Amino acid sequence: MVRFKVVLVEPKYQGNIGSVARVMKNFGFNDLILVNPPRIEGEARAMSMHALDVLENATVVENLRDVDRYCDFKVSTSAITAGDSNALRSPVFPEELAKALDSDGNIGIVFGREDYGLYNEEVLECDMQVTIPANQEYPTLNLAQSVAVILYELSRSEHRKRAGKRKFRELDGERKRVLYEMVDGMVDEVFDDDWTRELNKKSMKQVFGRAFVSGREAQTLIGLFRNAGEKLSGKTSTRKKSEE
Repeated sequence: MVRFKVVLVEPKYQGNIGSVARVMKNFGFNDLILVNPPRIEGEARAMSMHALDVLENATVVENLRDVDRYCDFKVSTSAITAGDSNALRSPVFPEELAKALDSDGNIGIVFGREDYGLYNEEVLECDMQVTIPANQEYPTLNLAQSVAVILYELSRSEHRKRAGKRKFRELDGERKRVLYEMVDGMVDEVFDDDWTRELNKKSMKQVFGRAFVSGREAQTLIGLFRNAGEKLSGKTSTRKKSEE
């Protein structure tokens, strides 16, 4: 996450700055840049909660151009959008942002003022724009809420990449065969008529197919169904003996 920096342009309220710091900490982001902010005092510290380190380590600059010393790439955020005829206000959505920013360097996500957002000339200074789809009757989100949505999408993308790198032992043909045998055995113990048995066996195979069961998961399920089948078989034998 070190490549991403949150940039707040002339925020008006201390509480919002503290809330943004807290949201950043929630999603694992630490670099905050403040453009011409108010004095950081008690309210900002109180709202930051356990993200006081993010607040205290924030970089303060005088204007948006000074951000270029810390960021190779700037992304503006805005609720105001336009079509292809106005490239200035033609944004991507948050879920598309991570793919668009799959590059090297430090990236600043620039958020505007609580009342006016970013001016056109400030948007023009940035390399691209992102917007959060919201109700057209009231599309403007609170500053901290906007930061949370954007950082959530970036964080989710990062977590997906990490999950994709984890090694899972794939389900091989032999384990699949044994798993289905265990399922079939248990189904045979539970149901009496052939039609219900076949329906349940087919349904279970479809569930396992859609779930992309790993080798380890299959081994666990094999043990579960084996034990369940043995217990059901034992109860069936006991019941038959008592009936005799």
